[in-house]
Amino acid sequence: MRYQNLRAFRKHLASAAPDHLCRCYLAAVPDDYERGMALQAILFHFSDCPHITLNGGEAVCRQVADALLSPTLFGSEPVVVLDEAEKMGKKELQALIDLAGRSPLYGYLLCGARSKTALTAAFEKAGVVLDLADEKPWDKEKRLAEQIAERVQNAGKRLASDAIPLLFERLGSDAALLDSEIDKLVCFVGTRPMIERSDVFRVSAASRELTLWQTAEEIVWEGESASADPATFHSLIPALRSQLQTGLKLTDLCASKTPREEWTSYLPRLWPKILEKRSAQAARLGRSFFKNGLDLLFQIELLSRTGAAHEAALLDFFRISLHHIRR
Repeated sequence: MRYQNLRAFRKHLASAAPDHLCRCYLAAVPDDYERGMALQAILFHFSDCPHITLNGGEAVCRQVADALLSPTLFGSEPVVVLDEAEKMGKKELQALIDLAGRSPLYGYLLCGARSKTALTAAFEKAGVVLDLADEKPWDKEKRLAEQIAERVQNAGKRLASDAIPLLFERLGSDAALLDSEIDKLVCFVGTRPMIERSDVFRVSAASRELTLWQTAEEIVWEGESASADPATFHSLIPALRSQLQTGLKLTDLCASKTPREEWTSYLPRLWPKILEKRSAQAARLGRSFFKNGLDLLFQIELLSRTGAAHEAALLDFFRISLHHIRR
């Protein structure tokens, strides 16, 4: 059995425990923190069993077999946790596959891997696989957003809808960092029931996304041909969208003749000097520039999801097209 959804996998564990848990589990999860959490979620249901922790870079299958095929003196079944299974040699990996297919297996084998291995197919037949190895960036972001909302709800708080996109803009999709920031935010708001966007600005320090934010500013506002790593494509998209939406908001504020002293309530993130600079730029560029820019951004994001073009080419296309819109 294979799960490509973390929530469904957890439901399986909850419904199978304690009497119907499988003998073999594999967590194929690229992120070390998330893989560790997945293994801990499985191991939670074996808290009364002795367990041995091994690493694929050092372990040999004989160690695993000795632990799993030998009954203990006290009658409890052993649990072997083998992480980084992808580091095992071909012979050792094949021996592990043979071991997983052996019936009956005395004890439980919990494996973790950063990527798909030959174990995936074997464990899918012999047990259960959590397979996030091929998870798309947008699917991961959606999953992490759901986990953030659940974490906040479990803490007895609510999270403003515009706070989650900001967390991704500033921190990326690092699950460990996001969990840490949510814990800090829950403590920061104290007795307040709602975590607001402004709280994220006060508490959460920008990591590598600061560079992406600056890149987005240069592309949108300055018309620079800023270089961007194609690997950061899906992290740069929200930053570009935010800059274009800011420009659109500024042109709307001008068109509606909203008093200047009220602008900061609509755009709390912008410092007064930056707000003055951006408002002048927005007036010069015009509303159609930001509207067309958002439409163009939607097009390249859609193309990236269909696999029709490489991210580097899409970024070049966006920059060049935006330059022509500017003119």
